[in-house]
Amino acid sequence: MKSQGVFFVLGFALLLGCNSTDDVSSFEDDDLETAAAKALVSQNNQFAIEFFRNVVEKEAEENYMVSPLSLSMALGMVHNGADGDTKVAFDELLGKGTSLEQLNQFNEKLRRSLTTKIEGTAMNLANAIWIQEDFPVENTFVAVNQKVYEAEVANIDFGNPEAPTIVNSWVERNTNGTIEELVKNFSPDTRLFLANALYFKAQWKYRFKTENTRNALFYTTPENSVEVPMMNMNAEVPFFTNETFRSIILPYKGERFEMVLLLPNHGLTTSDIVDSMTGENLALWLEEYSLSELQIGVPKFTLEYENLLNDELMDMGLEIAFSPDADLGKISPGAPLQISRVLQKTFIEVNEEGTEAAAATGVEVVVTSAPPSFIADRPFLYLIRDSYTGSVLFIGRVGLP
Repeated sequence: MKSQGVFFVLGFALLLGCNSTDDVSSFEDDDLETAAAKALVSQNNQFAIEFFRNVVEKEAEENYMVSPLSLSMALGMVHNGADGDTKVAFDELLGKGTSLEQLNQFNEKLRRSLTTKIEGTAMNLANAIWIQEDFPVENTFVAVNQKVYEAEVANIDFGNPEAPTIVNSWVERNTNGTIEELVKNFSPDTRLFLANALYFKAQWKYRFKTENTRNALFYTTPENSVEVPMMNMNAEVPFFTNETFRSIILPYKGERFEMVLLLPNHGLTTSDIVDSMTGENLALWLEEYSLSELQIGVPKFTLEYENLLNDELMDMGLEIAFSPDADLGKISPGAPLQISRVLQKTFIEVNEEGTEAAAATGVEVVVTSAPPSFIADRPFLYLIRDSYTGSVLFIGRVGLP
């Protein structure tokens, strides 16, 4: 029997710029400070690093960025529809011994906490599920995703040429226009389309002055360089170094979110950093930063990235979900559903005021006298993370600004 298709798409955007909000609330949540919650953050970050390492192994591009947080939340929605061995695979990838109910409770609290209004920051997490007209879907599957992820739910005719426009309009609206087209068309077998949009905008705590930006050489390799606009400032920021890399943390206004930059030591590459990077090591490194007065140079850059993530997720243990043996019976009992593709699109712009970034993911189920310096003048890695929970929102590489 031919598999019917469930097209699951996750779209997300990150925008860190100059706008702020005056309506400020407390983002602290005792439920996110328990040992169990911290263990789940640790699991999420291990997922994030493993996901990024798989991207690095397959990616030949100079620049790329992914959002592990958005991907894990989107997969979490599908997780609620999995059964049998397919659920076991999702359990192992996302929970590693944590029950689906506990994961749902954690994701709901994390989503609410991340979207709390903070001075200088605006963040939104939106979710949606489109269901093929007349295709039966379990009420429980819809209800849990509405509760946990506040997913909007609507019927659609995927055979209508206007169907991609409907979805793309939702993605564009919920990513503040940063992603205009997530999907070009739908498979004739598409039965569901799930989307997640993440929008984040904030100011730097220490803003780079535009008059201090000047052209400088960026060494794409030790032998080759290009001229790029380099932002410059002196600031006291968290700093850490080891035998592989030097790193600083640039906080955003309100100090909940921050960008971690990791610059390989001379003679090494970003791959050497990735080779030593694990969720556990990241946590250990972050404990060792100390405030240092530094001369900082970071290139301005605007990058877009798109990647089909099927191979990465299958390598991480989710093969069964992409096969005819997939069991997504809690979405629609008896329907032979499987994941067809997982697509992610990202965008990021870093400038003097902050950073603008966007991402979309789709999963288709078818059927020293001067201050010491930190000058990012060669390929480097960066993470954008939530300093409160420790969750990694985005992780990427800049090889050619």
